[in-house]
Amino acid sequence: MSNSVSNAAAAPRGFLTQAFRFGLVGVVGAVVDYGSLLVMVGLGLWDSPARALSFAAGSTTAYLLNRRWTFTSKRNAREAAAVAVVYAMTFALIVGAYAAADRLLPASPWHLTLAWAVSQGIGTTFNFLAQRTLVFRR
Repeated sequence: MSNSVSNAAAAPRGFLTQAFRFGLVGVVGAVVDYGSLLVMVGLGLWDSPARALSFAAGSTTAYLLNRRWTFTSKRNAREAAAVAVVYAMTFALIVGAYAAADRLLPASPWHLTLAWAVSQGIGTTFNFLAQRTLVFRR
C-alpha cells in the first residue's frame, strides 16, 4: 500500500491541479509582492524601482513554494537555467506592463493598486504557462 501511495505522490500533476496550486501559491507571492511594494513606496522609493524589487521578493517566494508543491522539480542545471530565463522574461513583462499602466491610468487613490494588478495579471498568466511548459515540463 505504501508503494501505491508513493507512486501516486510521484505522479505528474494534471493541469487543473497545477493551476489551482499555482493560484494559491500566487496569492502568497502576491501578498509578499504587493506588501513590499507598498512599504517601499511608503518609504519614499520611486514606483518603478519599488515594483522591480517587489517583483523579486514575490517571485522568489512563489518559485520556492511552486518548486516544492505545484510542480515536480528535478533541481538540475537545465531547470535552473529555464527558471532564470522565465523569470527574466516575466520581470521585463511585469515592469513594462506596470510602467505602461502607470502612464495610461488616470490619477486616483487606486492608481498604484490598479497598475500593480494589471502588471501582476499579465505576468502571472505568462509565468504559469512558461513554468508549466519550459521549466517543469514532464
